[in-house]
Amino acid sequence: MKSLPLFTFILPLFVCLFAAVPFSDDVIPPAASLDVASAVTNSATRFIYDTQAKYVCSPCGNDCDKDVYDKPGACAHCGMTLIDKATIGFTDIDFEGVCARLKANPKAVLLDVRSPAEFKGTSTDVETFGHFKNAININIIELDARVSELSKYKDQEVIVYCSHSQRSPRASYFLANHGFRNVKNVAGGVSTLSKTPACLDKYYVKHAR
Repeated sequence: MKSLPLFTFILPLFVCLFAAVPFSDDVIPPAASLDVASAVTNSATRFIYDTQAKYVCSPCGNDCDKDVYDKPGACAHCGMTLIDKATIGFTDIDFEGVCARLKANPKAVLLDVRSPAEFKGTSTDVETFGHFKNAININIIELDARVSELSKYKDQEVIVYCSHSQRSPRASYFLANHGFRNVKNVAGGVSTLSKTPACLDKYYVKHAR
C-alpha cells in the first residue's frame, strides 16, 4: 500500500485527544467546535480511503479488465495476477478512434503483436484477417527481447493491435511500463473488422481467406 502523509495520522489523533479532555459545567465546548472536529475526522478518514491503492486484472483483453479490487490477489474471472491500477499507462480506442488518431497524427506508430505468419496472411493455423500498412510486426512473445528496436518511438504515439485484443493489451501494458509515453490499445482487434471503415481504406489491407 502507498505510504500516507504524516498529517493523516496526526489529525485524527489530535481530534481524539481534544474529545477526551474533560470540561467543567462552566466550560462547554461550542457546538461549532465539535462540528469542526467531526468534519476533520471524516475528511481524514475519506482521504485515507481514497489514497489506498486499487487493483485490477493484469490486462488480458476480457471484460474482467474493468473490475476493480481493494487488495492484491488474483482476478476472480481469469485468474491473472492483480496489479496496481495506477500502473495502467495506456488507453483503449476502437477503430473509429484509430481513424481519428491517424488523421490527427499520420506519424503514429502502428505495432502488430501477432506472429509473422498472421501479419503476412500466410498462417494456415488461424484466420489472419488483415494488417495495417507500414505497421511494425513484433510477436508479443518476442517483445521483451526486442523492445530496444522500438526505443526511438518512446516519445511518439504507438497504436498496438492484434487479432482479438487479447495480446495487444498485454503488449500495451508492457510498453507503458518500459518508458513509452503515449500507448493506445485497439479494442476488439482486427477480427472485428468484418467491414473496414472507409476511413481505414488507405491504411488497412484485408487478407484473402
